[in-house]
Amino acid sequence: MRSAAPVAACAALAALSLLLPWALAFDPQVWVAWGHDAFHGHLDTRGGPTWKPLSVLVTTLLAPLDRDAEPVWAALGRMGGLLALWGAYALGERLAGRFAGIAAALVMALSPWWLLNSALGNSEGWLAAAVLWAVIAHLAGRRRAALALAVAAGLLRPEVWPFLGLYGLWLWREGDRVAPALGFAAIAVGWLLPDALGTEGLFAAGSTARKTASEGSAQLADVPFLAVLWDAVDQLGVAAAPLAIAALVPWRRAEPVLRALALAGVAYVLIVAVTSQAGFAGNPRYLVPAEALFCVLAGVGAARVPRVLAIALLVVLAAFSVAHIRRDLDSIAWRAQQRQHLDVALERAGGARALERCGNVQSGYYWRALVSSRLHADIAQLDLPRDPTRVLVRGPAEDGGEYEPERIERGLTRRVALPDWEIWTACPRR
Repeated sequence: MRSAAPVAACAALAALSLLLPWALAFDPQVWVAWGHDAFHGHLDTRGGPTWKPLSVLVTTLLAPLDRDAEPVWAALGRMGGLLALWGAYALGERLAGRFAGIAAALVMALSPWWLLNSALGNSEGWLAAAVLWAVIAHLAGRRRAALALAVAAGLLRPEVWPFLGLYGLWLWREGDRVAPALGFAAIAVGWLLPDALGTEGLFAAGSTARKTASEGSAQLADVPFLAVLWDAVDQLGVAAAPLAIAALVPWRRAEPVLRALALAGVAYVLIVAVTSQAGFAGNPRYLVPAEALFCVLAGVGAARVPRVLAIALLVVLAAFSVAHIRRDLDSIAWRAQQRQHLDVALERAGGARALERCGNVQSGYYWRALVSSRLHADIAQLDLPRDPTRVLVRGPAEDGGEYEPERIERGLTRRVALPDWEIWTACPRR
């Protein structure tokens, strides 16, 4: 019952948050579509993000809800973020008392990755929650529960696999053979089977991850390895970093648990840094498992240093976080507005079914996931000129940039012009 109450509270708060503006980022928008396709037996992963087995499993279960799966998934993403905060508090409190727990949760809530990713339905909240609660379960002696949570994390990010493998081998040596075998099988089936059965082959996820990265990813830096190291500090917060270090000084006298958390976090960052240097994206949110551990270390450090110093550093962290929190809130509201306005534009253009009957659909790169979900168009081809283009959906690029696509094919007539969207078609109104 003690553990059920926080979970229920997080679920309730996440559901209530849908009264505020909500939208899905590119990845979760595609996961919802993939879940719908998997449920109906015609999954095609071309043109989408990297495969996430656990995310698509859940969206497949949500598929009978049809379009209502979108707000449900948004609520689940926010629930994951709240469970991550609760995990940071619970682990920090276990290691160094209540103030440590509060500080750990605060550092996480102020981190650049937490608000935007949780609110937009990305999997990072659940990833951080799985990692932290796996540690808590292990410390409580619940090894199979810890393994199950580690497997869940491994079904969300492949960089977790080495740690999962080591833990599974340790359990194997301790005499538990069944649970590790099942966990490893779940990882293999979850990541490899869908791509093996799909159109792009067994290693499609790896190929997708090596494509051109999104803005802000380490892959785009001159030295990706060093960029990831800086991101690891930046995602925690420069003001919080001294608190994390304080939890480990002096190193030889630090508790074994704290040293283990630090070593695991650093090793994880190095894995992301090496893979980024090798050509993978290295998006800052890939560091979330390590950042979750660093947040707990910062909370423990806050409980170890003089209280005045800890509070001063946390206040500085909060002050420097105001700008990115404001940007994140504006981005969430803008994306929610775009989603609502697109639905209005489609309805004014005669409805989605009429537009689908009209023929080939083209849209811009930034909104291709959302447009594809509304018009059941091939996301892999949606931002490319069609032969011929029969429906053109134009919307602003990220943060209100120029409309995409810029070119309007001959023979198209503008049917709808809203402040945010234009719809051009080659079919008469019906």
